[in-house]
Amino acid sequence: MKIIDYDYNEDDRILYIEFSLKKDLDEYYRIIELDYSDIEYYSPTIIDDEDLSDIDNEFIIELLGGYFKENKYPEQLML
Repeated sequence: MKIIDYDYNEDDRILYIEFSLKKDLDEYYRIIELDYSDIEYYSPTIIDDEDLSDIDNEFIIELLGGYFKENKYPEQLML
C-alpha cells in the first residue's frame, strides 16, 4: 500500500486518505474518508483527537489494514 495524501479535519473529525495498492500500479488511486469512530475502532493503538495531529504514513497503513480486514476497498480512480 502506498499513501499518496492524507488530512485530518479536526472540525468534522474526518480523516481523508488517498492511497493506492500494489495491484493498482501507477495507474489508479483510491479515496476513503473515515470518521472518528472508525479511526478509534480500527486504530492499532489507543488514540484520541490530539494524537491525530501527529499521525504518519505507518499509522495510516496500519489503520487501513485493520479497516480492510472487515470492509471492501473503495473503487479505483484514474490518475
